[in-house]
Amino acid sequence: MQKRPEKHGQELLGVFARTKLATRGSAIREAVSGIGFVDVLVTFSSGLLHVVELKMLKGKDIPGPAQLATYMNHKRRREGWLVFLDARKPKGRQPVPTIFKRGSGTIRTVVIDINPVPPSNQTEP
Repeated sequence: MQKRPEKHGQELLGVFARTKLATRGSAIREAVSGIGFVDVLVTFSSGLLHVVELKMLKGKDIPGPAQLATYMNHKRRREGWLVFLDARKPKGRQPVPTIFKRGSGTIRTVVIDINPVPPSNQTEP
């Protein structure tokens, strides 16, 4: 297992966002927000700001909504993105809500499976 896998995911997301945004905006990693650091801020040339937090899913707990809600408050954003790097074993995974409602606004989630079942181990339904 990689040391600090969340940091590696953060770096990859930052590189991907910078590449995809090109001249239309920018991605800022580890931006200060109050007393913490937002993993990634994505801005567009229009000035629209997206607050993105990355978290690892390892067990039953779903980390991050409270932390992201705080960052959203500090950045005065009513919407934020929580990106999960899902390292859980495929069998028995609990689903992750697609939206969390908080006093600060709406948190939308994206789940990236980083522990998929290899094709050679897949069975036909």
